[in-house]
This record gives sequence, structure tokens and C-alpha cells, in this order.
Amino acid sequence: MASENLIRLVRLAQRLLPPIIALVVVAFELALLPYRHQDFTLWLRLGFYGLVGPLVTYAVLEWIAQEVLERARAERALEEANRRLLAAGRVFREALKSENLEEAVQRVARVLEESLGLPVGLEVEGVRAGCEGEGLRVELPGLKGYLEVCAQGADRAFLEVLAHEVAGALQAVVARSRDLLTLYEVDQALKAEANLDRLLEGLLERIRAWAEAEGAGVLLLDEEGFLVPRVVRSLDLPGHPFLPEGPWKGALEGPVFVAPETLALPLKAREPVGVLVVKGKGLSRRIPFLSFLASQVALAVRNAQAYLRAEELAINEERTRIAREIHDGIAQSLAFMALKLDLAERLLDKDREAALKALAEVKDTLRAQIREVRRSIFALRPIDLERYGFLESVRRYAQAFAEQAGFRVQISTPERVGLSQASELVLFRVLQEALTNAAKHARPTRVDVVLEALGERGARLVVRDNGRGFAEPSAQGLGGFGLTQMRERVEARGGRFFVRSEPGKGTEVVAELPY
Repeated sequence: MASENLIRLVRLAQRLLPPIIALVVVAFELALLPYRHQDFTLWLRLGFYGLVGPLVTYAVLEWIAQEVLERARAERALEEANRRLLAAGRVFREALKSENLEEAVQRVARVLEESLGLPVGLEVEGVRAGCEGEGLRVELPGLKGYLEVCAQGADRAFLEVLAHEVAGALQAVVARSRDLLTLYEVDQALKAEANLDRLLEGLLERIRAWAEAEGAGVLLLDEEGFLVPRVVRSLDLPGHPFLPEGPWKGALEGPVFVAPETLALPLKAREPVGVLVVKGKGLSRRIPFLSFLASQVALAVRNAQAYLRAEELAINEERTRIAREIHDGIAQSLAFMALKLDLAERLLDKDREAALKALAEVKDTLRAQIREVRRSIFALRPIDLERYGFLESVRRYAQAFAEQAGFRVQISTPERVGLSQASELVLFRVLQEALTNAAKHARPTRVDVVLEALGERGARLVVRDNGRGFAEPSAQGLGGFGLTQMRERVEARGGRFFVRSEPGKGTEVVAELPY
């Protein structure tokens, strides 16, 4: 645009200056006609033509030079504006490429230094990059941090504009990092806690912190379709079960506001299992991520309910097993002893030696059953993992079980293992079942219990005996829940479970679990 204006003015001068100069010359000559015979006219002509031409030329060139300077200044201003726009664009691109805040600050500081040609320092939320020193500093709006140029010659106005662009880009990174951190914490909570109420309390606290909410709660559906408050924090909700009617109608299908600033989101795991309620400001723009968190909560509820049903089934199976063992073991042994005592009573006067032999068999059978009853009672006795801790509980239980069962035990444990409470419980159950199986079926003289840490997060349990062994693993053989149930428990936590055994060479039970 500036070059077009300059060309237009030059062409206008080309058209106007020649006739104007000609008119001036003609007027000057006409003015001198009355004095053409005077001597001074010669000097007037010399002075006029000697001065007018150079003056006109100078004026025209000066005018053209000013226009060229204006054009250059306009081009520099345009280049500076383009440079600033490119710098802002690069700031956003580099921030979007970053996986975390620290990387984003490093990338943005590098872009600013390249764009400004000056040493730049940037600090956001305690993360710093670039130079340190006294310089021109501008606060980043909406963030705890600042942008600093550690040199002279910086344009404060441009720096303030740039600070707004940097703040906008880094706010997006901070928000994304906070979302990812919340997801990570939710995922860790799902793995670490088996108790449903404690699990829901932990999830609610994380959701409240992320959404900056005043209150939150989880309401679960019962068998009759009523919403039952399970865990509620700082919410004015009914303390009794109620039907999803009125403002709650539709809460099981999609997000709805059941009251001002109170959002209800469905908990769906294939089928609705309840409602997540969050109270706070600005929830409308948070609905997509809250819906995703609600799906995680629904998954946790469904898994916990399935776990409880599995526990109930396992308890019923254990009761059935105990009843079967009493019927097939203790009851038959008692019947056998009763018959032997009757026989001994009849033979006492007729054949004293046979009677004493029958009484000896009764005594041996009774002692064996007493040992079996004691072993069964010990195996059923609960142990307080929270009181002693996982490693100490493993050592105590294995040592005490070996004393009850009558074999030696060698225990090897690390200083620490990185396991969640749920994984610790699963490994402890495997230990109980493996030891019970060894005592009942293998009849070993020695059992090795080895617990190894798998890096920072995970562990391997090995229970190895020198007993009779077997050719084919029996699903009924590994204690209370059997081989199948043990395998399912371990694999449900994302682990590996296998058994090695040969007749006469003992048995090895191995369970590996991640966090």
C-alpha cells in the first residue's frame, strides 16, 4: 500500500511540475519585459535560473526521500508485527507439543529467546527455564509466574502482549496436566483399594479437588430401583433411599442439573449402577471430563460389587468344602473309631490282644484327626494385615503354620515391596492356600517361602515343598478355593499364576502380581 501511494505521488509530480515551472518562467520573463534594456536584468535572470532549478530539484528529492523513509518505517513496523505474530504462534505450537509443564516451559523459553534475540527467563508454577537476573519482568496473568528479559532494549508493551499469549498457552498445558494427574490418581485408587466405601471416598476427594467443587456424592441403585446415598460430602441430599423422580428424572440417562449448581451424572457400566453428584460453579464446561470420571467410578462400583459377589460365592464354597471335609474326614473317622471301640468292648474278655490293637488304632486315628482339626482351625483364623503389615504377616503366618503342620519352613522376604492393599491380600491368600495344600496333600519335611520384589511396583511369591508331588494339577487340590479360584484371583489383578510339580520331586506354586 505504501509503495503504491509513493508511485502515485511521483507520477502526479511528473505531470504537474513541468507546466508549473514553465508558467513560472514565462511569468518571470513577462515581468522583465519593461526592463529588458536595463543592465540588472541580466543578473536577475542569472540569479533566478541559477537558484530555481536547484531549489526545485532539492525539494522534489527531499519529498521523495521522506516518502521512502516513511515506507521503510512502515515496512519495519509490519515486519515487527509479523515477527510478534509468528512468535505467539510458535509459543502455542511448542506448548501443544509438550507432554508436561516442565517441557512446555523449556520449549516456550527457547522460542522467546529466538524470536526476541534477547536472553529470556520464564517461571511458571515453580518451574523455571532460561536466564536468571535483573531485567524487565512481566507477570503472567492467571498463573503463578512471570516472563523476564535479562537485557536492555526490550519493548515493555510488546512483552506484556507476549505475556498474555504465553499465559494462555501454558494455562492449557497446566489444565491438561491436571486432567492427566487426576486420571492417574483415579486409576491408582481403583487398583489400591478393595473396600467400596473407602474407594468411593478417595475418588470423590479427587473429583472435588479437580472440579474445585463445594461438595460431591455417590448414590447407588438398589434392587428395587431406589437411589441410596452411599458416600456424600457437603451436599444437601435425602438421607434415605428415593426414586429418581422430579428433578432427578433422567439422571440415570445423561447429565442433568438437579438443583442450581448441582450436577448429576449417570454411573453406567453397561447398565446404570447409580449417580455421581457434584456441586460447584462452572460445571457446564467441565461436563465432558466429569462424565469420563463418572464412567471410571461406575467401573469401580461394578468391580467392587462383582468382587463382593465373588467373596460371597467363595465363602459358600468354603463352607461347602468344610462340610465335605467334616463328612468325609472327621465324621468318617469318628464312625470308624466308634466301630473300633464297640469291637474292643466285645473282645475285651475274649481276645484281649485284639481289643488292645483296636484301641491303639482308635488312639492313632484320634491323634491324626486332632492334628487335622488344629490345622484347619489355624488356616481359617484371620490375620490382621493392617496391624502387622504385609511382609511381617507373611513371616508370622508361614512360621506359625509350619509349627502347626510339623514341617520346617525357610522364609525369604525383601525389605519392601510395591504392592497395593488389594494385591497384598491376593498374594497372602495364595500363601495360605499353598501352605494348606502342602500340609494336607504333599506331606513335606521342608517348605521354602520366597517373596521377591519385581522392580518398584510388583512382587513374586514362590511356595516350594519337597513333598510327594503329582503328575497333573488338581483343581480341588490347592486348599480352600482350589487351583482354579487361585488362578482367577491372581489373573483378575493382571498377574500370572502357575504350578510346577512332578511325582516324588515336590511342588512349586508361583504367583506374580503388578501393583
